[in-house]
Amino acid sequence: MKKKARYFAADSREAAEEKALAYFERGRSGIIFEVVKDGTEDSDWLLFAYMGSEDALSDMGASYGLFYEEDGVWLELYKERGSGAPLDIAAMTTYVSSKKISGLDEFAFRTLAQKRSGRSKIGSAQKEFFLGEDLSVSIAGDEMEAKAKLLAPEPGGAKLELEAAIQKVVQAGVTHGLNVNTLREMLDAGEYNIERIVAVAIPPENGVDGVLTWHFETGEKTARPKEIEGGRVDYKQLDLYEPVSEGQMLVTRTLATEGTPGATVKGRELKQKRGKDVAFPRGKNVDIDAEKTKMSAKASGLVEVVNGSVNVSNIYKVEGDVGPAVGNIDFDGSVQISGNVLTGHVIKATGGIFIGGVVEASEINAGGNVEVKRGMQGMDKGNITAGGAISILYIERGKAVAGGSITVDASIHSVLEAGESLYAKGKRGSIIGGRAAAAGEIVATSLGSVSHAQTEIEVGVTPKKRERFSLLEKEIEKITGEITKLDQQDAYLEKTKGKLDADTWDKLYRSLAESRRSNGEQLEEYQTEMDDLKRELEEATNGKVHVYETVYPGVRLTIASDSYKVNDDIEYATFKFREGQITYTACEMKKS
Repeated sequence: MKKKARYFAADSREAAEEKALAYFERGRSGIIFEVVKDGTEDSDWLLFAYMGSEDALSDMGASYGLFYEEDGVWLELYKERGSGAPLDIAAMTTYVSSKKISGLDEFAFRTLAQKRSGRSKIGSAQKEFFLGEDLSVSIAGDEMEAKAKLLAPEPGGAKLELEAAIQKVVQAGVTHGLNVNTLREMLDAGEYNIERIVAVAIPPENGVDGVLTWHFETGEKTARPKEIEGGRVDYKQLDLYEPVSEGQMLVTRTLATEGTPGATVKGRELKQKRGKDVAFPRGKNVDIDAEKTKMSAKASGLVEVVNGSVNVSNIYKVEGDVGPAVGNIDFDGSVQISGNVLTGHVIKATGGIFIGGVVEASEINAGGNVEVKRGMQGMDKGNITAGGAISILYIERGKAVAGGSITVDASIHSVLEAGESLYAKGKRGSIIGGRAAAAGEIVATSLGSVSHAQTEIEVGVTPKKRERFSLLEKEIEKITGEITKLDQQDAYLEKTKGKLDADTWDKLYRSLAESRRSNGEQLEEYQTEMDDLKRELEEATNGKVHVYETVYPGVRLTIASDSYKVNDDIEYATFKFREGQITYTACEMKKS
């Protein structure tokens, strides 16, 4: 590219001007000539030629030109005029250095640079090195971004390769956040002198705050009916408490993270903000790991959050009655009810059940003991079942079955079955009508009534065990019949050996062997249970019935294999089994 300004030397002014006209390839119009030095016999004329207007020349900025002539490499400096910008010595020095001039005359270069104008030969004659594409990189003061500008090559200069461009950015001080794709796009598009952001600081990643995860419903209980199959609702199954099982996870905590620091484009660290840890809740009847990241229930029961503390209780308390407002209860633990249990409700507990009032026609089922402070108005529908003992003031037209003992003040037309002994004691201590059975003894103040109510009394073994004994007899008979059939099939299979194909015979043989094994194990299990029950039935002869006052007509007593029907009042007596029959003597037990 031709310069707009240049010095021309010749032995005459006319010759110098002709050189200028040939260089600019135009006529005299539009070219301004200034004599820098008159020619003499010993030196040439030196003209300054400028292609442009007088106004442009009057405000011309300083510039420079590098020319490769036959006699050497010449550097020309053009001083600024008027309001024109002064010469950028640093930029000129960089440019001259980048041209890779062989044998550069440093002294001539510095001398000319100090003069700020004129021309000087700074190198011997040589082939010009043309500058290729280059990259100018600038970094923001806060180092948050770096920009690059692709510089056009000199005619014949080489294109800048991507790897070289990356190296230039790195040499400028960029170590982080370089966008190689942007650089590639600049090079591919040949976008000269357009500044683009090529690197951006890597922002810090702040840490994540710690989080508590609750594995149970922590909101207030709605007391709404629970939904059952078909979109229907059960108005006795209400949302009143949150049940949990032993070992059930209650709360987990995800710890806060440190985060990751960022970096400016020059690699200066940008601090991150660490996440905040969340406090782990306190707890009662819970297990918490050493790191305080996991909380589980130490026992089965109900869980609730009270003043930020997670409390597990194996006692479910109801203040007042169990009615429509409370609904049915099915609790893994014990249940305490201060009031009554109204008709039609079900209370189930794996532990004990305490009821401070009356039980109406409802179902009470406990894995432990049952205590009813008042009594039961069963209406022939009430039912109490306990794995342990049952203690109740009175029971009328209800049923009570206990794995342990039963203690009652009065039983009226009800069914009582005690796995141990049955005690009818208190103000009345009576069993009137219905049926009462106990594996141990029955102790009562009176049995039956003056109206001769039909009352069944049995000791030594419970009716349930008698029923089980009868069922086992039938099952053993059935299995014995199956084993007989298997024996017949075995005999048939032995006869067909060698006649049936091997695979079919083998399958039949294995099937019969498996059936025999299964039936044999079942028979052994039933036989063991039956032997145990037989011993209990034989020991049922030890059962006794103690009555402190009166046994009324209408009462029938059963001990072991004998029954005794009372036809007349019998007072203060103990009934027992002796020599194959029931006899009675004066009461052997003192009234406590």
